[in-house]
Amino acid sequence: MRSKGILISQLAAAAAIVLAAGCTSLEWHKPGTDAAALARDLAECRHSGRTQAQAETLPRAFTSPTPFATTSRAQPVVIGSNQRDADILLLEQDLTRACMEGKGYKLAPKTGDQ
Repeated sequence: MRSKGILISQLAAAAAIVLAAGCTSLEWHKPGTDAAALARDLAECRHSGRTQAQAETLPRAFTSPTPFATTSRAQPVVIGSNQRDADILLLEQDLTRACMEGKGYKLAPKTGDQ
């Protein structure tokens, strides 16, 4: 019975390690780019992504939901959305990511995260 308890403890510890590794925060990196340039490029790409996502999604009378937070994996968090809002938000996120990658950025774990 005691060995079963040890096995369960070991499995719980392994699961905790896997979950912690999956929660690593990501951020955009580009060699030789300072924080101000990153902020400008990200704002430009987000604006471009939002504008394009709204233009490509019908009907145009509605606007994209505004994320009120971002997860540790740089994914927006929205409350009270519907399927159309979710579609716009996902398209906006994909367009923003493509724009940043087009500018030479890559998503990588935050400095100091393990």
